[in-house]
Amino acid sequence: MLMEAPSREQKESDKLTPDPQSTLKSQQHPIQADMDEYERFATLHGYQENQQAEHFQVVLKAVGVERLQNYHDDLEEILSKLKPPDTKQEDVISRWANFFQGYKRSFAKLKKILNLTDADHENQIEQLVELAYFIRFPSEKENSGMSQEEMLTRIQTLHLTDRERFGKLHCFEGVILVESFSVLFEAVGIKKLRVYLTKLENIVELKPPDTKHEDVISQWAKFFQGYEGSFARLKEILKLTDADHESQIKQLVELAHFIRFPMEKEPSERLLEEMLTRIQQSDKKSRKSQQQSTAFKRFEKLHGYGKDEVAGKFIAIVEAAGVARLQKYHEELQSLMHSFNDDLSACRIYWTRFYQGCKDSFPELKRWLKLTDQDHEDEIRKFFQLAYFRRFPTRQDSSEMSTDKILLALGPTKSSPKTTNDTVERLAWAADIVREGFEAPYRAYDSIVIPTLATLHNYVVEWKTNLYRAPYTSIVGATMSGKTRLVIELAKHVCVVYICLRPPKSTGQPPRSELANSMLPDQAVKVDLQERYARLLTAIFRVVASFFSKPDRQDKLIKDQLDAWNKYSLQLDDTPVQFACDVQEEMKMLAEQSNWDNSATRIRVLQAAAKKMNQSVPSTNQEGVAQLKVLLAIDEARNLVEQTDDEEVSYFRLFRRVLAELPISGGFFSVFTDTTSRLANFSPALDDDPSARPDGHGAELFEPIYQIPSLDLFVPALPKTWRELLSPGRLLTYGGPFYGLYYEHATKKGGANQLENTLCIAGLKLLCRSKFPTSKMLTQSQIFALLGSVIHTRLYNNSSIHTDLVSSHAAHCMFIDPTREFIISDYPSQFPYASAASAFLARSHCNWDRCINVLALAVQNGLLANGDAGEMATRLILIYAMQQTIILDSGNEFTIKQGHSVRLRDFLNTLTGKNPKEIRLGTKSPEGRKRLLDEGRIFFNHFTRIGYTPSAKELMEFLHEGLAVQCKPGQHGLDDLFTIYLAPESDPDHQLDHKNITFCGIQTKNQEGSVKWKESCNWCKSFAGIEDVNNPYLILLFSLKANSQESPGPWKEPDDKDDTGRVHFQFLGLDEIACLSDKMRIAFWKLITAVPEDLSKLHDLRVAHTRDWIGNVTRHYHKTLPPVPLQKPAQKSNKRTRLSDHTNTPVSFTSL
Repeated sequence: MLMEAPSREQKESDKLTPDPQSTLKSQQHPIQADMDEYERFATLHGYQENQQAEHFQVVLKAVGVERLQNYHDDLEEILSKLKPPDTKQEDVISRWANFFQGYKRSFAKLKKILNLTDADHENQIEQLVELAYFIRFPSEKENSGMSQEEMLTRIQTLHLTDRERFGKLHCFEGVILVESFSVLFEAVGIKKLRVYLTKLENIVELKPPDTKHEDVISQWAKFFQGYEGSFARLKEILKLTDADHESQIKQLVELAHFIRFPMEKEPSERLLEEMLTRIQQSDKKSRKSQQQSTAFKRFEKLHGYGKDEVAGKFIAIVEAAGVARLQKYHEELQSLMHSFNDDLSACRIYWTRFYQGCKDSFPELKRWLKLTDQDHEDEIRKFFQLAYFRRFPTRQDSSEMSTDKILLALGPTKSSPKTTNDTVERLAWAADIVREGFEAPYRAYDSIVIPTLATLHNYVVEWKTNLYRAPYTSIVGATMSGKTRLVIELAKHVCVVYICLRPPKSTGQPPRSELANSMLPDQAVKVDLQERYARLLTAIFRVVASFFSKPDRQDKLIKDQLDAWNKYSLQLDDTPVQFACDVQEEMKMLAEQSNWDNSATRIRVLQAAAKKMNQSVPSTNQEGVAQLKVLLAIDEARNLVEQTDDEEVSYFRLFRRVLAELPISGGFFSVFTDTTSRLANFSPALDDDPSARPDGHGAELFEPIYQIPSLDLFVPALPKTWRELLSPGRLLTYGGPFYGLYYEHATKKGGANQLENTLCIAGLKLLCRSKFPTSKMLTQSQIFALLGSVIHTRLYNNSSIHTDLVSSHAAHCMFIDPTREFIISDYPSQFPYASAASAFLARSHCNWDRCINVLALAVQNGLLANGDAGEMATRLILIYAMQQTIILDSGNEFTIKQGHSVRLRDFLNTLTGKNPKEIRLGTKSPEGRKRLLDEGRIFFNHFTRIGYTPSAKELMEFLHEGLAVQCKPGQHGLDDLFTIYLAPESDPDHQLDHKNITFCGIQTKNQEGSVKWKESCNWCKSFAGIEDVNNPYLILLFSLKANSQESPGPWKEPDDKDDTGRVHFQFLGLDEIACLSDKMRIAFWKLITAVPEDLSKLHDLRVAHTRDWIGNVTRHYHKTLPPVPLQKPAQKSNKRTRLSDHTNTPVSFTSL
């Protein structure tokens, strides 16, 4: 009889169990610094001493101490709030442990003990599920985008560690392992399954020392499958005799009976001989029949997947839905298909297109099966239900859903009914809107495309196998900065083979290419990846050569040939392209060649194909000169890095080894683009490149391409009225090209909330999430992305966070060290990201508190490269005050909530908490004070650095972009300033005029003691050198560490007697800033000093393209760029040495 397993096995959870080899090591106690979290972890999860340390270390390694601490805080808070007074804490913890480990009915028991109901406690239940998912799958980055139901399904069904144990004990792997384990798990539950595994492991350990483990497992598999004579051989191999080992033999039989007949109850009432007879009744014919009727075989038969991907698709759906639900789906689908048409192979093609959501796919399926809405209403509904299961296997059964609701979830088809559900419409239109952006007129062509082409041509010439690792580079750029569009433009000049490796279910654009499966074969199918990649490249080269070798094509102009090639090969939507089919056919032919298995032969064939391709593709240059003819562009290339083979070698490294075999002067080069993969994955530091081998290949890497000046390309003509100034469509064009174009096309489509949708996309891109996180879950990189977007913080040059900000959080790459030791990122002014960041901060006071505290800690730890701490605090205060101030009506239909204008008097009311008429604004000009309060309007939602003293002209430009500025280093009199516009009327159609421009200057003091009031004469327009402003202006003093009880001293008048328009006010201490919470005041006290730096100094400004790019991305810092130096350029080595003087020890980036 199978007894309940010991407590260790009961409480063991997936993803928390270490490898057996590391058990002793992992059981050591954590370091003292983590002891508090270690003790909380043990208390909150009911672990015994012998297992808590190892589980803690696994989770800590996966998520880090900060995220673990946040998880503990949230779990303690919710359990303490929900626990009834008469319930023991240990009972609650026990139920919690059972739930996150996935025990049957454990969630219902947890809700019962906490008195939770679905109707009254929706938010608490959702939080419990999210916390359980976090601790159950700590190595997963996030659960964003998953519904509560989907998370629950994974918690309750996915037991990877136990499945691995099961596979090792039964000689199972791949689809057989997944299906067998799932069948047993669904039949008996995880508790009994773990008991079975533990008992079987104990018996296997009875083997004699000279007996191989795999021999015992092999014989055990034959025994429980009923092979003749297998039981006697198993006893023999384990040295078991009936006389001496009666209990062990009985347990062997019970275990075999359990695995063969899991649906039956405990075999305690059966005799040993009866169980043996039932086990051994299986013959060869019945075993073969059983193998042919597996769920995998039926899945393969009913779906049109290739051999390379069918296993992975099957594993994914079994993990999501289980075998029982899958078998039911198979039975219903097969019955439907056979009832209408006997040609299953053709029918499954139409079926696959339908459940994948291809355009017009359901009308095609209806035509093929001759379905009509009048005669086959029930059958059509059943097809919808089956498609819903196939698309969303983790969701609940759709039997209770209306047909319309199922259709909305599946996405619009030609036959679907009209709906007013705005959310679904938005999601359906998003891809079309993005694709329309690819067709928008390309701006700055000569500054982006031409220099990139020139660089790639040079790389082709420089490619030498004894110098460089392989013929490739990476295009590095912020998300939505136009990397893919650049590749599309390059395709007008050279033959581009474009492959997008986006995940299959991604809604991003362009969609996943059909050839992606050839680059990323299913991990469940064991393949020789270097052979696969050699075959893929050979097939591509042959297809390219064949296309351009056709006589009727060679007579055409190169432009016409490339146009034809792009129509044939470039897949920018869900429509399949013939190129992919031809490549796949060529790959099949290569695999069938008798000598293809020989690696030397493969390389010769590959090189020959490359040479023939080079000869076939037309030239755009003089004969005999090496040039770029074919560019292989791999988009979303992080997937090559994230997947590894059995030896933990990334797919990218294996692909690069094949690229390294290509001949020189072959006209071929490749680029890898991505926004969320780390730069080091594609361009590692030279000393850290793990692919460098003494095989005749060099170690040099081609420099990444990152100088892409794509900001402000679609900014319209200057606004003429206040209404135009605050138009969302105009403001969203400041920065990268995506958001303005997206909003423009989305509003043309119609529908509600297009402005909110656009800013939501910007916020999620900035945070690199598919769902907004809570304040406690914010990472350090996310916080610096928010701060960089609103107050232009920048990290020290050697900070490893730079890489993460560029790769995942919309930062611009400003510099890459030639040795790849470090990169530098920055956040140029971009109104969409500033609005999105400000909106996220405004969601909760907790977001503000968290960001200020992390910023303070970063300054304390020396992570920031610029900015006085007090000045940063003041900027944040000003941004926060803008959020809290009453919005001034702009006259537009829509207003950006965190990109709005306010009256100056309302702004001062927010800061002081006083009626503007009661604020003692100092001045020699009462009329000027009155005019500022009556007419003053302000508009900004972020700060950026400038490197010059602005005049009225620049102040108007700042107003156009909704920004305030951090003054240049060494600026006299002022630290920051923002524009004030004096509008004599409240009419939104008031004509903007430079004559109405003035400003507010900010002076921040961050030292202890009294303010040096004698310096106040310098806090003015004349001393700062601001010209062409002939209106009253405002100066605000923030003395952040002053005693609020201290009376302000007299302000000294400016030395310039003509400077009479100053109006001033002071805040002596944080207590005088009325809008701040107590937590914010505490956080602001932690900030200290850092120093800014001009990033243009890192580059050679004599290069015209570099000057254009620097001028574009630092357009607010430099009114005009520094003059080109006359001296000869410094040597690279000297340049690096001087740069390193400003940095600490270089960072070692993660290698491949």
